[in-house]
Amino acid sequence: MMPDFYTFIQFNTMSKKKDNTKKQSNPVIWFGATGILLVVALAVVYWAYTENEAQVQATAAPSASESGLPAYNLPNWIKGDPDSELRLVVFSDFGCIHCARFHTVIDEFFEEYGELFGYEMRHFPLGNNFHSRAAAVASIAAGKQGKFWEMVNLLYYNTDRWRVENPLEGFFGMAQFLELDLEQFERDVLDEDTMYNVVRAHLGAQEFGIRATPTAYLNGEPFQVPQNPQMLYRALFGDDGES
Repeated sequence: MMPDFYTFIQFNTMSKKKDNTKKQSNPVIWFGATGILLVVALAVVYWAYTENEAQVQATAAPSASESGLPAYNLPNWIKGDPDSELRLVVFSDFGCIHCARFHTVIDEFFEEYGELFGYEMRHFPLGNNFHSRAAAVASIAAGKQGKFWEMVNLLYYNTDRWRVENPLEGFFGMAQFLELDLEQFERDVLDEDTMYNVVRAHLGAQEFGIRATPTAYLNGEPFQVPQNPQMLYRALFGDDGES
């Protein structure tokens, strides 16, 4: 069943109906200049981190968490039961069509079985490309206002809105649709520490051996990504979930 956020497709029409006085006080009007800042900031942060990484690579071993996965220095939001004995971790890219397909599997699965396990999505922009890194930062910015998963949905299902020369117009439109504080969102989407940590998380996962998306782990062990909710249930619980 398609959730209500698919009505996001109408946000451009809705925004055109705003009067000029509201636009003057709306940070969305600055997306052009802000977009330039985002491009420059992401480029500088990526260069600075990779330069620093090159200096320490010879002596530093790949870091790993207690679960056997690479250390993750970004905020994470657990969907489902965070205390469940079953924890599914998936490394994803918002621009990856296979990740989007698996996201629909997860969404459908959660309608019935979401309370039975914990699901964590980790950012792994393929090739560390600009658009996917920017989308990761946008999801984190929304998460700081309690709308991480809502932004994740919009980013996956509206890639044409942000895989453009200046993705910020799309990000701000989504933030508007989610009724976020746009001034805070603008600050957070341009936060250099978050940009730095997205690059750091990507390189850490790459050093760990992750090369593609989606790459999944169940309780720290490699897990083949299921193609449908029935396969996911069978993989998690040992049967098809049908009585």
